[in-house]
This record gives sequence, structure tokens and C-alpha cells, in this order.
Amino acid sequence: MKPLDLARRILPARMKSALKRRLGMPVTRLHADWKILEPIGPVSERHLIIDAGAHHGWFFHCWKDWCPSAVVHAFDADPEATAKSRELYGSDPDIHLHTAGLGRTRGKLQFHVLEGSRVSSSFLLPEQETWREIDYHTGPISDRTVDVIPLDDFAREQNLGEVYLLKIDVQGFELEVLEGAKELLRRTRYVFVESAIRPLYEGAPRFSGVHDFLDAHGFHLMAMRAWHRGNHMLVESDMLFRRNDLMPPIDPTVDRIMVQV
Repeated sequence: MKPLDLARRILPARMKSALKRRLGMPVTRLHADWKILEPIGPVSERHLIIDAGAHHGWFFHCWKDWCPSAVVHAFDADPEATAKSRELYGSDPDIHLHTAGLGRTRGKLQFHVLEGSRVSSSFLLPEQETWREIDYHTGPISDRTVDVIPLDDFAREQNLGEVYLLKIDVQGFELEVLEGAKELLRRTRYVFVESAIRPLYEGAPRFSGVHDFLDAHGFHLMAMRAWHRGNHMLVESDMLFRRNDLMPPIDPTVDRIMVQV
């Protein structure tokens, strides 16, 4: 990790703000990793985000760096990942860390931990052919039984109100998370989801299936990006969705705006 990124993780928010002011830097900033989110922030008022598949917390850390008033509920099925998040961010009273997977129904499932790429661990087994195509390596795979809960159950238990942003990065389990969040989606403003173009996991949906689910539940696609390994064979996409009733009116002065994904 770069020293500047390490400092951002370690320094308390107040100290970071004071240091930025002293250096003449903007008090808040959107990290370049998440530039796709630029149309929906920064948010100054207090708001709620849910991070499904938080791993070590890089996403919600960057969001808090941009939107310090956010309240975070972050989930990861890997207890070691949550322990690292707690070590880094556990002192922040607005960050709530949960060691659990999110899915369609409440229960227990086998979670496959990829020792060669812990961030890629999943409830689904890797699609080995695709991993070979992109020259990624799982390393040894170990299984553990973890708790799984639907977001709708959690939201009722916690009495959660409106969700500003639901971020989903769950390695092929996207539709399971969304199926368990149908009630919560009605009061969620934005959904940011990573989904496969090439099948990285056995039985995982393609990005088109995730798009069609959200389209059927009242969301439209705002922005999209994708990555490849230097050969222009796209592997995964990030998609940003907005709830339909939040769409502003068409600007009659604009013919069309071209975007590249």
C-alpha cells in the first residue's frame, strides 16, 4: 500500500481534516479508485451506506474520506477480514462492522476462502478456466461455515431508514444479496455493484442479469466501467444505478452526451 493511502487509513478524521487545511488541500476528496461515483456526491448531510463485501474496508474508508457524515454498516463473511477492518476503523462510532454474509435467506453456508486472493473469496467456487485465462491464481481453497442473513431482516431488526448507497462486491453472489433486499431497495437511492462479464465463479450471474434484476425493481443504470488484463477481453464491470423516481428532468438544451465504458 502507498504511504499516503496508509496514512489516510490510520489518521483520525479530525486530524486528517486539520492536516489537509494546513496543506491547502480540499477537506474531502473522492479517491480515484471510485471516480465512477462522482455524479452522486459529495454528501454533506448525515446519511447511511451499506457495504456488502467490505473486506478490509477500503471502499467505505474512501467514501468516508469524501463524505465524512456517512454512517456505515459493513458486512464480510470472512472473520479475518472483519478483524482487520475493526483494527483499522473500529474506533469510529459511525462505522458498524458485521461478520456475516448477505443472501436471500437466513441460515449458514460454506464460504470458500482463496488463500492466493483473499479478496476474491466467495460462497461460489471459482470457474477455473476463466481464472487461467486472466492469469489469476486462487491458491489453496479452504471452507468454513458462516452465518448468512438477508438485508431486509437486518434492516427491520436495526430499524434502518433510507439508504443512500448500497455497495455490493460479493464475488458472484450479487443476485442472492439483492433477492434478500427487495424491501430495502424501495428506500435505497443508489446501488453500486460489481458483476462479471466473464464467469469468474460457478453459477454466478453475468452483469446483464444483475442489470435486469435492478431494472425490474425500479432502478436505471447511470454509469458503468469495466476492466481487462491488457488483452481487451473484459472481465468484470462496476455499475452504478439510481432509483427511477430520483431521475431529474431531461435538459432540453442537451442533444446527447456520449460516455465510454
